[in-house]
Amino acid sequence: MNKMTVSPWLMVSPDGPLTYARGGQLVHLRQGGLDGACGPYSVVMALITLGVMGYGEARNMYLWHGNSREGRFRSEIRSLGALVSEGTDHKDMLRLVECFSGVGVGAEYVTGSKKDIVQQVQDSIDCMSAPIIGVRWPGGSGHWMMVVGYQGYENEGDFQITHLLCLDPGSETPRTSLWNAVIEVFNEDGSSVASGPLPSIHWGYDGKQESCRIEDAILICKA
Repeated sequence: MNKMTVSPWLMVSPDGPLTYARGGQLVHLRQGGLDGACGPYSVVMALITLGVMGYGEARNMYLWHGNSREGRFRSEIRSLGALVSEGTDHKDMLRLVECFSGVGVGAEYVTGSKKDIVQQVQDSIDCMSAPIIGVRWPGGSGHWMMVVGYQGYENEGDFQITHLLCLDPGSETPRTSLWNAVIEVFNEDGSSVASGPLPSIHWGYDGKQESCRIEDAILICKA
């Protein structure tokens, strides 16, 4: 039997995914076409999901006082450079999350085998955290997305995860679901869907399938 689980923070709406936190806030932020800021966008979506930041606040960062935690967050983003053209690594992401440690927000960096990373992302969803996953494309470029749920196959009490459901800042806002991208990771029998250096399969709204590799994850949670 197929089984799907989504983040208990989120709900669908005609305008896009909403978080139950702070009375209902839009979550998805669309990344600009010329930047490499998928990491900061994903962090902000996670912070909105957890109720630490409001959607309107995120879209008007210039209003933040420079000495506030939000102002420090803005300064950290600016320090990454114009358009974040070089992209961000996990250390950059952890520094961004650290700006909100004073309100109980923390992050755990996860790396290792695909099986280990996917399992910890699954556990993170179950624990009401907001995981962000890093993938590597053919050619070596990378991308960050927030994971909002997972799908898998359950048989006689055993569950095998098969897909990660993602909210991608690089794609348009979903109107009829909580996700706008999917990463296929395992078959129902637990075997990998592909072999070689890119053993997972990604697709978005256009349905185009592309091989990728899950490299790491950042599990963002609020105490």
